[in-house]
Amino acid sequence: MSLRYQTPIKDMVIRESEINKITRTETDMRILFLTNLLPYPLDNGGKIKSYSTLQSLKKGGHVIDLVCFNESEIIVPEYEKEILKYCNSVNQIYLKLTTADNKIYMLMMALKSIFSKYSFGLFKYKSGKMRNLIKLLISSSEYDLVYYDHLQLFIYNSLIASMRINCIKIIDEHNCEAIIMKRNADNSKNLMKKLFFLLEYQKLYRFERKSIKSSDKCIVLSVEDYKALYDMCGEFNHEIIPIGMIDKGIKRSEYQDDCIRILFIGTLTWEPNNNGIVWFMKKVVPLIEQQNINVQLYIVGKNPSEELRTVVKKYNNIFITGYVESVEEYYDKCHCMIVPLFIGSGQRVKIIEAFSKGMPVISTTIGAEGLNFEDKCSGLIANTPEEFVSSIMEMRNKKMQEKLSINARKVYEKFYSMEAVQHKILKCITEL
Repeated sequence: MSLRYQTPIKDMVIRESEINKITRTETDMRILFLTNLLPYPLDNGGKIKSYSTLQSLKKGGHVIDLVCFNESEIIVPEYEKEILKYCNSVNQIYLKLTTADNKIYMLMMALKSIFSKYSFGLFKYKSGKMRNLIKLLISSSEYDLVYYDHLQLFIYNSLIASMRINCIKIIDEHNCEAIIMKRNADNSKNLMKKLFFLLEYQKLYRFERKSIKSSDKCIVLSVEDYKALYDMCGEFNHEIIPIGMIDKGIKRSEYQDDCIRILFIGTLTWEPNNNGIVWFMKKVVPLIEQQNINVQLYIVGKNPSEELRTVVKKYNNIFITGYVESVEEYYDKCHCMIVPLFIGSGQRVKIIEAFSKGMPVISTTIGAEGLNFEDKCSGLIANTPEEFVSSIMEMRNKKMQEKLSINARKVYEKFYSMEAVQHKILKCITEL
């Protein structure tokens, strides 16, 4: 079944279309796959993980009806066509989700959420049109599995449960959401923000705990994430499956000058990314300047904050690119990647992508958390401004660069290649 719209999503009327005639074997499953955004283009870590999951499920012969939100009022046919390679149908609902682009709307939603059982991060995903779409799909098809890709989509579990369908429920925890919120509260210096984050944490804690216990299987990215959720929930049925990355090959230009070209990649509307790069600009860059190290820094990511733009203006060797269609150019020209994260959970897709390209990574301990990341072997750990400067200076050593590059690529091939991850996903589904 595929719902196709010629009108903008905002104005659509949900309607039933003809159900595809599908031939399946006894081991194939019909899957309702709920995710936050259409996982294409592959411009953030969440989309990359969702995309690789869909590829794996398709490889296993399963039939997938994908349901997601879209922040644009117009469907891009090329993006939908790419996902239809792996899905039986793609069904999108327009909804505002990004705070930076909808500040007034999001402020109103945040205020409303204070009086809701849901945290703001969950509350903004509530949609009457989405409820109607899910009802339509479930009434039209017999699903064997509902795959909640992101905790936030589990707010529709009560609706699905009320329809009394007999199916397996999987929740895929891209992050430990309550833990991120607790770290936000702990790191906030603003009292009002701290209080808001603490309220969010309490609501998220209750919801995340209940959601995990209500699912048949919870997929987590790492042992560290499992341990964190175990402290919250006690024992639960889980599978540890890291993020799989498509191998696009290694292409790195050789430069003869002594400049160290540094790459930062991240969606800057995600507060941990913004906090991290602003910290780097304020604490690390002045030390680099003092020591007269020849560097260029490329900050690649959409919606840079005003604070970041302001601090970058002081330097003529630091460039904010904003959103780019492809990051390949920057992987090609840079010597190393920095991941100055002090808040977060899950896995940093950007590190896995860098590993796949044999690019040395300099990361905080939290940034490398949950990954097979060995200091001075597959990457460099730096938690202070001085350690970051020292690690950047290491990039002048060609032998160190080569060692990190070779080892990073080996880690990717062993743990994070599509072949390695697809096997784990299909094994998990088969067991269920």
